[in-house]
Amino acid sequence: MAPITRGQKIYFAAVGLLALWVGSWGYFIPSRVDQAIPWLVPPLHARFLGAMYLSGVAFMIGAILSRFHAEVRITIRMIVIWTGMLFIVSLFYLGEFDYTHPPVWFWFGAYLIYPLIGLQLILKYRTLQEKASGPALPAWVKGYFLVQGVVMTSLAAFLLIAPQFMVNVWPWKITVLLAQMYSAPFLSYGLGSLMLSRQQMWMEARVAVIGIFVFTFGVFLASLIHRELFSITNMAVWVWFGSFLLATVTLGILSFYSVRDSRLIR
Repeated sequence: MAPITRGQKIYFAAVGLLALWVGSWGYFIPSRVDQAIPWLVPPLHARFLGAMYLSGVAFMIGAILSRFHAEVRITIRMIVIWTGMLFIVSLFYLGEFDYTHPPVWFWFGAYLIYPLIGLQLILKYRTLQEKASGPALPAWVKGYFLVQGVVMTSLAAFLLIAPQFMVNVWPWKITVLLAQMYSAPFLSYGLGSLMLSRQQMWMEARVAVIGIFVFTFGVFLASLIHRELFSITNMAVWVWFGSFLLATVTLGILSFYSVRDSRLIR
């Protein structure tokens, strides 16, 4: 199997530092999240975004600790989808940015450079035939990833293509801009989950499993913190809490097995 190079680890560290910067402001200091992103959004939105970016930190820590390309193949593709989609969506809202605000330039710079580097890595290793080793992924785990992938990818598609519809059914108040911005990480998680459903070994899945677990746990906890913003008479609220609770428990169990069976920390 091809080893991860020092240059790749520098790339993972750069992506991780940006994710840590945004995630920390968003989740822990939500009232000042505009220090890290182009807009100031309400605390629940900030923590929702923070959970996404802290999951990115988990992805990048796992990637840096990995030894072989097979362990980060899916993660690199998820980086490209996430950052590339955010750049494309941002182009449709150029009038919404305050170009005197420094985070705007970091936003556009990072979401142009990161996907291009990731795409170069994908092309570099596209013909590599790797045979992963270690414990195999059980069939039920692949089935879970398939279902999760279909649900998240479908959600991302609706957020991107029918944002006004999603604004109307979302469990709390969002804007069309935020709906389409949210589509990028959901598409990354969704397509990443579909890719996970086709893997054979735990070592190919563990980094992504832990990263997505951090996202679902962070969103579930943030929703509990801001539970007063949810209406118990709204069916979408029950779907929201139920789905994230189920995903958090399931992915927590899978994260445990992925570390135990694949020895993430070596």
